Amino acid sequence: MAGQAASEIRVGTSGTIYIAPSGTAGPVDILAAWTGFTNIGYATEDGVKLSRSMDTEQVKAWQSISTLRYLITGVGLTAAFTLNQNDKDTIPLYFGGGSIHTQAACKYLYNISSSPTIDERVFGVEWIDGALIYRFVMGRCMVTETGETTVGRNNAIQWPFTISAMTPSSGTVLGYLLTNDTAAFA
Repeated sequence: MAGQAASEIRVGTSGTIYIAPSGTAGPVDILAAWTGFTNIGYATEDGVKLSRSMDTEQVKAWQSISTLRYLITGVGLTAAFTLNQNDKDTIPLYFGGGSIHTQAACKYLYNISSSPTIDERVFGVEWIDGALIYRFVMGRCMVTETGETTVGRNNAIQWPFTISAMTPSSGTVLGYLLTNDTAAFA
């Protein structure tokens, strides 16, 4: 619908963040199961921040004071969020791999690697607004940034992440969005 339509305002009232091993197929239907994906737990109230960026270079000429053309030199697609849970999925994802060892009953050692490797994953987030469902998937990506984690007595420990899309192994799709919201694309 063109113009102003309050009925087209969406709020991600709740959602789930998923991660899967590289090569896992994302859902291709709005109701399909997230097969092979792990729900990585509670996120802060801020939810997930999706961002698309494009780097450009201007082509200028002596004969003109304005730009003649733009060249696209890079494109980015990211998801940023902060997790609240401390578990076997969150902590290794935050520290870039490593290994977990059971020392004794209910005693564990987590070794943070001094030489992390590229840990390609598949990322997904699903959010709902009433009966409307949205699913965002990045088929080839990795954690590119982790923010500071504060350990203190006044706040829950939180694990901030930025996950960035990488050039797909085949094709040109950095990510995709599925929805049953007819206002979005119909």
